[in-house]
Amino acid sequence: MDLNMMMREQARNGLQAQLDAAVTNGDTEAARKVAKDIAALEVSTAPKSAPYGSEDIKAELNKQDWFGVDPKKSAKAMEFGKTMDLAKFPTAAAFAAAVVKAVDEEFKPAKAADDAGEGDDGEGDDDTEKPEGKEKAAVRRTDAPGEGDATQRTVRRATSGPWTKMADAPADIQKEIKRSADRFVSAKAPKEQRESFIAKALESHYQTHQRNKAKK
Repeated sequence: MDLNMMMREQARNGLQAQLDAAVTNGDTEAARKVAKDIAALEVSTAPKSAPYGSEDIKAELNKQDWFGVDPKKSAKAMEFGKTMDLAKFPTAAAFAAAVVKAVDEEFKPAKAADDAGEGDDGEGDDDTEKPEGKEKAAVRRTDAPGEGDATQRTVRRATSGPWTKMADAPADIQKEIKRSADRFVSAKAPKEQRESFIAKALESHYQTHQRNKAKK
């Protein structure tokens, strides 16, 4: 309860006590005077109604081309109007303007989901939309399989000559040479003997590889 309301309540209680005393004492004149004071207090403290009514508001809303034509927007305007306090708006025009603003917000078109990407320069799309066959083939610097070969499993330094070490050969040929070395070179043989066998096997497989390439 605010201060003004408390003061009004105290004044009302005081006048009521005076009226009760006048009636008890049989003082008719005093009772009539107190009754007038109570009536005046009630009038002064009664809530003030707005200086306009529903017809004034309707006249303002009729200025909107959609009011009374668009059933959804018109119904929403009536709904909002019922929940608003007339006393808080000085004029019917102000009240109607608040209603129209609320209706416009309610029926504002949703922003398209792809608007956020408008103006996108398309970076990052190349990975998914590259035309087939347009990729430039990498230049090979050696007859050994490149990094993109299906059998390649390790990154090797490119060479410009025949296979001189196991890493230059394709993975399947590496496995074949290793099996042959394990089979024909004794585990007790000197390291140099195994290396010599591997070098000759690499040379032989390289020549076969070159001949097979020439036939294709």
